[in-house]
Amino acid sequence: MAGPLIERMSRVDTAWLRMDTPANLMMIVGVWLIEPTLSVAEARLRVAERLLQYDRFRQKVVEDAVGAQWVEDTHFDIDAHVVPETLEPQAGQTPLDALKDRVADLSATPLDMRRPLWQIHLVENLEDGRSALVVRVHHCIADGIALISVMLSITDGGKAPPKRKRRQAEGAEHDWLGEALIKPMADLTIKAIGLTGEVWPSRSS
Repeated sequence: MAGPLIERMSRVDTAWLRMDTPANLMMIVGVWLIEPTLSVAEARLRVAERLLQYDRFRQKVVEDAVGAQWVEDTHFDIDAHVVPETLEPQAGQTPLDALKDRVADLSATPLDMRRPLWQIHLVENLEDGRSALVVRVHHCIADGIALISVMLSITDGGKAPPKRKRRQAEGAEHDWLGEALIKPMADLTIKAIGLTGEVWPSRSS
């Protein structure tokens, strides 16, 4: 029987991990207002279908003497990652203002290092038939632009994230960020150079 999937963390991602301090959390926080309202059960189902096809969302971080590794969380529990939130507005406070206060609290709360470094908090029935999703993801998983693209995939009409690819030789997951965003942008840049000529003038020695 095969053991848990283990992958060495890149130097860049390790740097993001080690820059994390209680006073400056290396965490991306996003807020989505969802209409019509979304239940916790529905949110967990969509996350399971869309995000968990990527190993990274089921891997926790284990640090060692030379850096860190991505290690499969063999006790992964989606209920611990997609959690219900109940707002308690103060007297005279609107639900949106209460949401802002809660987001501020969550932005200053570290993710659980014993689990994969992401969490989604769902406020059902925020107001006017809407729900709110507060998404917290550690920066070592990916940058903000890539995460927005992937997280939007769980909404109606959102483009599905690229299918997972594996290297046959290593059995490791391809970088979905590079495949989905960086490579297409690089291809466009190459085409633009071909149309306009040199980007920088050449210098003679």
